[in-house]
Amino acid sequence: MATERKFIRENTKRSLIKKFLLKEIEGAGFGSMSIQRTPIGTRVNILVERPGMVIGKAGSKIKDLTENIQRKFDIDNPQIEIQEAGATAPLNAQIMAEKLAEALERGWHFRRAGHSTVRRIMNAGAKGCQITIAGKLTGARHRTEKFTEGHVKYCGEIAKAVMNEGFATAKLKAGVLGVKVRIMKPDAKLPDEIKLKTREEEKVKTEGRIEKPEAKPIKKTDIKKLTKIQGIGSSVVKKLEKAKIKSLEELYEMDIDSMVSIEGIGKKTAEIIIKKLKKLIEEGN
Repeated sequence: MATERKFIRENTKRSLIKKFLLKEIEGAGFGSMSIQRTPIGTRVNILVERPGMVIGKAGSKIKDLTENIQRKFDIDNPQIEIQEAGATAPLNAQIMAEKLAEALERGWHFRRAGHSTVRRIMNAGAKGCQITIAGKLTGARHRTEKFTEGHVKYCGEIAKAVMNEGFATAKLKAGVLGVKVRIMKPDAKLPDEIKLKTREEEKVKTEGRIEKPEAKPIKKTDIKKLTKIQGIGSSVVKKLEKAKIKSLEELYEMDIDSMVSIEGIGKKTAEIIIKKLKKLIEEGN
């Protein structure tokens, strides 16, 4: 039970730190946060669209953030690292939710703001997105408007894997509007996506492959057949076997100097063997 309590305590702390950062660096385009424990201390990675607003003048803002996190959440030696979202900002649901909320607070009509955000997300390469704006949009009554384009998954394990979600609030005179953005990642792989190999692709692969010709087995003629040559006895054969020559073909590949270097084989014997060897191999085959 102690392990479960530890997980709950850690996740609660992580959620509270995220809520604290959302409030403290409002307007900087908060994208995501991850906490990693290291031997030196605790590393807090923050993804933002405008890192200058988080760092502050001469690093004053980031220094205050570090001190507040250490004091409020009892984190051992926190080290904040800032990462810039850059070109990936339109594919980050949290950043886009905050930007949409800011646009609504500046007085944009909700339909114009919703369609503009959808267009920007889809142009960035997303497979699909859905924007939900809820609250007092045009009158005294609460209502919900949705802007959907592309492929969107709503439930199940696949929705958790491929959908990126973000939430923000827009504070208006009429009341608070809730903004929820869901984006399907460009590299999302759905279970129903099947790629079939065509016959042309298989043909190209087969043509590209170079087939090596099968090596023909080399015929070996027994070295003992050397005794058929006049003047060559079994003693010469034994000396050749001692030199690890087992076939007439191996002997045929040798030159006269190599043959003479074998112990007990003279130059005259070597000349007789070379002269008669080819005929003997042909007879054996």
